[in-house]
Amino acid sequence: MGKKHQKHLPEKATPAEGAELARREAGLPATRTAIARWTPDDLSSADKIHIDGLEVFANHGVYPEERALGQKFVVSLTLYTSLREAGRTDDLRSSIDYGKVCHRVDTFLCDHVYKLIEAVAEGLADDLLATFDTLMGVRVRLEKPWAPVGLPLRTVAVEIVRTR
Repeated sequence: MGKKHQKHLPEKATPAEGAELARREAGLPATRTAIARWTPDDLSSADKIHIDGLEVFANHGVYPEERALGQKFVVSLTLYTSLREAGRTDDLRSSIDYGKVCHRVDTFLCDHVYKLIEAVAEGLADDLLATFDTLMGVRVRLEKPWAPVGLPLRTVAVEIVRTR
């Protein structure tokens, strides 16, 4: 590249600022986190992996007895990602291994204790997004079929959608 086509950075820019400015001038995202910003609307056309009805025994609940004795939770997930490469190559490394996701969910629910299922769902979504790099977003439905409400019911559930 000749001198007249070279871009010049400010002389007093720190290395980090210089790198950010260089990326912007090249038309690239300024930071790594800027690469993967998704909104729930973006997810409507994304590929999906569904995990439905994963049962986990864990110790979450407002009442001390729930946290001491534990109970069944039912987790359903929608993992938003691109499955194009996996479909073309038939290679699991190009996808998200749903077996690993299921074991990650089980470990997360058993290793943490929350009072509210809303907090469990939020923590799980954060954990999955941090663990699986190709995950654009996740829908978490967490059911508590043995919720102690004193009346007959099939389940109590929360459902959230979180993106990078």
